[in-house]
Amino acid sequence: MKIVLFDLDKTLLDINFDEFLKSYFALLIPKLSKILKEKDPLKILQISVDYMIYEENGELNVDKFYKKFVELSEVDKDILKETFLDFYIYDFPKLRVYGKPRDGGRETVLKLIDMGYKVVIATNSIFPEIAIKQRIDWANLGGINFPLITTMENMHYAKPNIEYYIEILEKLNGNPIDAVMIGDDLEMDILPAKKLGIKTIHFGVEVKEIRDVLNLISNN
Repeated sequence: MKIVLFDLDKTLLDINFDEFLKSYFALLIPKLSKILKEKDPLKILQISVDYMIYEENGELNVDKFYKKFVELSEVDKDILKETFLDFYIYDFPKLRVYGKPRDGGRETVLKLIDMGYKVVIATNSIFPEIAIKQRIDWANLGGINFPLITTMENMHYAKPNIEYYIEILEKLNGNPIDAVMIGDDLEMDILPAKKLGIKTIHFGVEVKEIRDVLNLISNN
């Protein structure tokens, strides 16, 4: 085993994701409403995210997202990008109150790196890099040189698509037998990775503490 894939939210980052999303939309939707006029920003956002996840057209996730959002909103792409960037710079940091480091998370990641593993932050690539790196900081994982952090800017697929995991392995020149996926979500993390032949550790079920994955990985 050479590659360790870690989910972020509710795995390395201890987060109340329901409350996080509720506040996320409460901050973002009013900002989008200012530029969308009479259109429904939440509906457009949901359709655009679904398109990004399920459309397999060879485009990066970020390009799929804005392609659909522009089509539905009829707002200039540059204006949309500026609006989202402003949100992630000034509003998104307020959501930090919902996340905190998982006990033993940073120590476990650094130990695995010291042991020679390539540790990947395999968080769902439907958020931009600026948002994911903030959540990495919330998890006390800032400053670590990860070989790959999956974002909407560098991935063509998203969870739960099996192609998401294939793309990660291709980027690292790895094979399924070389990797293990650690995550809390059965449908997003465990089943698609297992279907590809990647070993899995179901956080919260097979292990209750992040540091416990060290023994499982070492014994495989």
